[in-house]
Amino acid sequence: MLERFVLPIDYGVSYGSVTLKSLQNDNVPELDLLVREAIQNSSDASLQETDPFFIVNFTTGSFCPSKFNFYMTGIEEYLNDRFPSEHADFLEIRDLKTSGLTGCIRKADIKKEDHGNFFKLIYDTGKRQTQAGAGGNWGFGKSVYYRVGIGIVIFYSRIKNETGYESRLIVTLVEDESKKNPDGSDATILNRLDPNSAGKAWWGIRDGEDLLPISDDEFIVPLLDTFGLKPFTGEETGTSVIIPYIDPSKLLEDIIPADAEIESGIRDHFETNWTSTLADYLKLAIQRWYAPKIHNRSLPEFCDKKWLYASVNNIPIRRKDMLPFFQLVQELYTAAIAKTYGSEYRSEWLPQIQCLAVNIQRYFEGGSTSGFVAAIKISRDELNSTQNVLSPYVYIGKFEAERGKNEPIVMYARDPGMVIDYSVTGPWVKGISLPESEDEFIFAFYMPTTTKILKNDLPAPEFAGMNLGEYLRACEASDHMGWDDPAKMQIVTRIQKNTVTQIENKIVKNNEPKFEATASKLAATLGRSLLPRVGYGKKKNGSGGSGSGGGSGNLKNIEFEIFPTLISSNEIEIPFRLKLSHGKKTADLELIVASEGGWITPSSWQSDIGTLFPATIESFTVHTVTSNIDAQPIELNDGCSSKNLLFDTEKLSAELLHAEGSHELSSVKVTAHILNMELYGLLKIRAYDKKYRFSIRVE
Repeated sequence: MLERFVLPIDYGVSYGSVTLKSLQNDNVPELDLLVREAIQNSSDASLQETDPFFIVNFTTGSFCPSKFNFYMTGIEEYLNDRFPSEHADFLEIRDLKTSGLTGCIRKADIKKEDHGNFFKLIYDTGKRQTQAGAGGNWGFGKSVYYRVGIGIVIFYSRIKNETGYESRLIVTLVEDESKKNPDGSDATILNRLDPNSAGKAWWGIRDGEDLLPISDDEFIVPLLDTFGLKPFTGEETGTSVIIPYIDPSKLLEDIIPADAEIESGIRDHFETNWTSTLADYLKLAIQRWYAPKIHNRSLPEFCDKKWLYASVNNIPIRRKDMLPFFQLVQELYTAAIAKTYGSEYRSEWLPQIQCLAVNIQRYFEGGSTSGFVAAIKISRDELNSTQNVLSPYVYIGKFEAERGKNEPIVMYARDPGMVIDYSVTGPWVKGISLPESEDEFIFAFYMPTTTKILKNDLPAPEFAGMNLGEYLRACEASDHMGWDDPAKMQIVTRIQKNTVTQIENKIVKNNEPKFEATASKLAATLGRSLLPRVGYGKKKNGSGGSGSGGGSGNLKNIEFEIFPTLISSNEIEIPFRLKLSHGKKTADLELIVASEGGWITPSSWQSDIGTLFPATIESFTVHTVTSNIDAQPIELNDGCSSKNLLFDTEKLSAELLHAEGSHELSSVKVTAHILNMELYGLLKIRAYDKKYRFSIRVE
């Protein structure tokens, strides 16, 4: 039996009814709000851990009410009367590779500036998140835990402390203290214990004026066993949130709004596949809001953000298990966030993704770039391939757009990686032209450079010197479903406007079917060979070659020779020799495209044509290097790639570069640290369009 504390009505008390309404959102399904809040809490709790990922598992199941009610001192009889059946439903959310509910458990130990994870989750309401880079802010999101069932929630956690590991378990009940039945009678649980209840109560162990969590595993294990759940073991730390007495049918019935105008066949398909069981819908909701992070193993390559290992009933949601649209969402997010960290991510599946800078003036120290928007115009067949899936609008819950004209979808997020919203109306998309075909979509993902520092002379001085990530967090309501500037500020407004401008100018207009006109204007009917032919361009002294089977080019102080190439699908491997002499220390190798009017450089392509440059350099590898001092070749077998742009050694350095306004890697700058350097290496190129013929210009 547990001891209890019922919060009485008093001055300044936080009432249960207020807590339940504090999330400020009655339009999004409860299960979506739960998934968003639970995984965000887990993400925040993983920030101080060393692992590159964190784990969240959702478990659905049933339990015997009377066995659980036994622990609920004071309301056991009431619960037995209300739930006389042998079975009731529950939901557990458990995370691992997180810190657990750390912090003080006694009121006397509370620090004013930070109450700790335990106190904030269990007792506080509206205590703002202080951890930098966290997703939470207002402290109201946890109210969704109490809205999903009848208000009872079990919090079980395991933490690491100075002496080892410590378990913590406490039961909480939050309800509307004035709730009535249809006949006007009292519908509350706690008024049976205390007529002056404020709608909140806790069950744990009494110690003076404190109600402490249970830490005895001999007590915890049998309680968990009531739900068929296991305790944390070994070196595991994390938190389990158990919500008993849920009603799956009620939770699922509000997924599709009653007045949603969607075809019966689409409704039937969606309900059969995604709302037949709680587990089915949880799989969809997890993808909907956390597609950016699910098994995204690319993240640790360029930033400190963790990827998410998510599962439902211990069945993992792997990247390949995700719906095609949500796989695309991840590709867009990864491309955008990589740019905010000064890196490049090239999607092998969707190389046509463009990553565009979103600039706003007069708000930031050190430049005007607020972040980047990754965008794509894609056909239905390209997106879905042969899979029998519904339109993206159904999967993101925008049922009203499903029968529209394929409205553009713009997504956005902060560092934690949860999708804030999928915008199909409003300022994020207003001004973006609709696709001309019903079989085309325009999708975009904006990511802010959250480390950007706001200026000190802002109209609202309270934001002076703050970084952009913290500013945007302050712009979110408690449900984290959007950004709204406070009075006197227009950062979000300008980001929205300039995001729209970039998408309209670079994605919509540049993807209009006008290439033939542009090609004609430039007299650039390009090579018709099935695969690109790679050689080298004309040198300043007039030497050159076709590169059809190897060749050489000479400047006065540069020798460049290529050998027979290997072509596999869209990839070309080019063995080469490069020699710098007569004091020459640098060489620039640049991809160029053949046309009837001559060779087109990446810069000219970007300024005159404006579409995606039809090839990119994937890697530049140095096998051996020699010099005046090193007569014998020195083996290096290393270099730079799209994932590691700079290669630097004692002998030489090489860096992959892109033309201004483009993010395709189209040139290599080689710098010798020794005299008369000669190297042998391999250049790998990926062609996006096989009809073009390429060459390499060396300067």
